[in-house]
Order: sequence, then structure tokens, then C-alpha cells
Amino acid sequence: MGNNMSDKKTKLAQILIKRGISQTELIERIRETQGINIEKYRMSKIVSGQITNYFTSTARAISNALNLPIEDILEN
Repeated sequence: MGNNMSDKKTKLAQILIKRGISQTELIERIRETQGINIEKYRMSKIVSGQITNYFTSTARAISNALNLPIEDILEN
């Protein structure tokens, strides 16, 4: 019995894959355009879905860097 939850990619992970953007590139975009620094380990946990309860400002920074509405990166 496998755990299908671990195989499921988050919306954010799917967007990054589709666009060919690495987590490091996303972090750099956020830092350069918005002056916000998100640590690599934290971004990794957000992208993988290990962290689902994070600041709205962080979600907004990510969505702004990707030019998407915030709803497009948040899980239901």
C-alpha cells in the first residue's frame, strides 16, 4: 500500500515544472523584485506541500513572482 499523497505534486510544484523554473530561480526572482528573502529549505517545504500553513505575504510574494493570482498556487 503506497501513500498516494507523497506522489501528488502541489499546484506550485506543477507550475514550476511546467514553466521550467527551479526553486532557486523562484527565490531569486522574489528577492530581486520584492526584496523578500525566503530560505531554500522553507521554499522546498512549501513547494513539496510539507508546509501548508504559511504567511499570506509569502504566498503573495510567490504568486507575484510567477504573475499568477494567489489562488493558483494555494491548495484547496
